[in-house]
Amino acid sequence: MAKRFTDTEKWRKQFIKSLQTVYKLLWIYILDDCDHAGIWHVEPEIASIRIGEQVNIEEAKKQFNDHIIEFDKGEKWLIKDFINFQYGELNENVKAHKSVIIRLQKYNLIDKNKQFANPLQRVKDKDMDKDKEKNKEKDKDRSRKKEIILPFDSYNFKKYWNYWKEYKAKEFNFKYKSEISEQAALKKLSGLAKTEDQAIKIIMQSIENNWKGFFNLKNNHETSTLKEEIFARMETRYADKDK
Repeated sequence: MAKRFTDTEKWRKQFIKSLQTVYKLLWIYILDDCDHAGIWHVEPEIASIRIGEQVNIEEAKKQFNDHIIEFDKGEKWLIKDFINFQYGELNENVKAHKSVIIRLQKYNLIDKNKQFANPLQRVKDKDMDKDKEKNKEKDKDRSRKKEIILPFDSYNFKKYWNYWKEYKAKEFNFKYKSEISEQAALKKLSGLAKTEDQAIKIIMQSIENNWKGFFNLKNNHETSTLKEEIFARMETRYADKDK
């Protein structure tokens, strides 16, 4: 039979005085029925039989409020002040304390500094950490999705590729809906052009002829005065933007 300290002043405390009679009995019963770490297995039916009064566990939680910590899906309660009253500061070198510490650590109710923690808050913190990790992964995915691989990595080619996208948007109200579709267009362009210069000329040819896509270069393309006029205007516009 376990023997425990009892607080003879408890009947003067506002917490006890504010409890309904049945929950006063339940509270005293829990202090006796909990284990040596202050953990009570929630068994309202058995408690009702033993104290001779019907208890409602939801009402009990309201009555006891922050004097208990629920954990293990509500199947167990930790009596918050039990450890401090029975043992004071826990010490691993004290045999009786060591088993209490092990018990609390089993349910993640105490940290390395012997500080009590609310397991419900820990669950929330873990969920927040998971959400942060998910957001990080989403950010990484977005970064990967935004990375378009150009067949020619030069400022000049990038400039003409932007000309092409602007032309498509203005003339056909078309924008690449995904990185995949844009990458496919670049792949087709690089398949038609062996060099960067050829790729730029193919872009110019399509714009000059008001084409929606890319095709092999025509023999007379380089003599096109219309091409020169179009890109002279585009060069001027982009030069103004860069200023």
